[in-house]
Amino acid sequence: MRKSYSDQDLRAVLGVNLSDSDIIDTRIEETYIMIRNAEKRKDKSEGRRKNPWKGIGIGLSGAAAVLTLTFTFCAMNPVMAKEIPILGGIFAKVADIFSFGQLPEEESTELYTVEGEDIPASEGNNTESEQYRKTDNGMTITLTEEYASNQAVYVSMRMENEEGFPEMATNMDGTQYLRLKTMEHYSFRVNDSEAYTYAEREVEGRFEDANTFIGIMRIDYSEIDVDESKYQAAYQEKAAQGEELWLTDENYSEYMEKYDVPETFTMDWEITQIIGYLAEPAVPEGTKSPEELEQMSEEEWEAYMKSLPAESYEFPNRYENWWKDGSWKFDLTIAQREGSGKIISVHETNEDGIGLESLEISSVEMTMNVIEPAGSMVFAVALDADGNKIESGSDNTSELATEGHDISRVYVYLCDYDEYMDEIKGYGVPGNQKEKSFQEVLEERALFKTVVDTTK
Repeated sequence: MRKSYSDQDLRAVLGVNLSDSDIIDTRIEETYIMIRNAEKRKDKSEGRRKNPWKGIGIGLSGAAAVLTLTFTFCAMNPVMAKEIPILGGIFAKVADIFSFGQLPEEESTELYTVEGEDIPASEGNNTESEQYRKTDNGMTITLTEEYASNQAVYVSMRMENEEGFPEMATNMDGTQYLRLKTMEHYSFRVNDSEAYTYAEREVEGRFEDANTFIGIMRIDYSEIDVDESKYQAAYQEKAAQGEELWLTDENYSEYMEKYDVPETFTMDWEITQIIGYLAEPAVPEGTKSPEELEQMSEEEWEAYMKSLPAESYEFPNRYENWWKDGSWKFDLTIAQREGSGKIISVHETNEDGIGLESLEISSVEMTMNVIEPAGSMVFAVALDADGNKIESGSDNTSELATEGHDISRVYVYLCDYDEYMDEIKGYGVPGNQKEKSFQEVLEERALFKTVVDTTK
């Protein structure tokens, strides 16, 4: 079945020429999704079409009215047009603000259809998908989509609070967050098969209204593939002798091992607390202004910190946060998509042993696996084939969001950490380049540099 349609196809149906418009482009793509999903449902109920073009004609004709109204509305009401809700699942609805951009919806698994979303449930009806919708303490959490690459798992979710959310903080880029305290267990973690791991997860998205938050949670495999069992056993043995065992660069590999994350595994997952950040946090009584803090001596500052309520140091706390306790349990089977990524081995270093081990690439992101000898501290930077910096999509600066970048060729630079932060980083800020470009400065000052052809 044909997966994409051109402007010529739409002109044939609508009888009009299309002017350039981001809004129109968005609506067209939404309509494509509607058509594709209609075809999927048709295929499931009738089997493969003998004449797919007939189905496309019907789909386009049915969508013509929607598109015509969209064009007219957008032309006459350009401001209001920006507020038209995006159709599709949560992956599509938060793609504009999600750190890793658009996830491949056609390759994702639909878990549960929420009313108003134009995607089918994976099993064809929600009765069989109720395992992905749980309610406790007035809060309903629904897992709607899941996608797994060779690097991470992405799960979209909707949180509906019966009593409503307070006004929450919004970042400058428009993103909002909720944090989850969880208990997790993964089937491949055989050395702690009976134990659950306690974790905190971040859900990145936005509030649709006072009662509803939608977003995407990302779990990087590097967060769940470490086997600590040998260290825990050694730690307990030392503790019984009245001694302590600390992890260092020298003994880390002795005690900490890695699990191989399989292509398919199960994930038992319980959310125990949901935490938000208040738009207008309260200030503990006695809090000093920045100017007053600046004037304090070291002794005065220490005394002041001790005078603040102990609660203000906790997370969550009533000054900065809203939270809700409960138990929302989910069981997921995670399957990496076939051909979702690849690892490109590089194995290059400089004379000091600093270098690049490999690049891990998926349709969503790219991870730089850096070789960093003990005692060294470097900052890794990657530029795309056009010389544009590829920004990080997470707290790990080596996990890069590749959407919108040509990564057929990748330039990798490893710089001294302090030098990069103090002197080099500013050249990478758009509009802040002076006599030299960011790439020219990196070429001159990087401790290690290489170019990787990712097409091979």
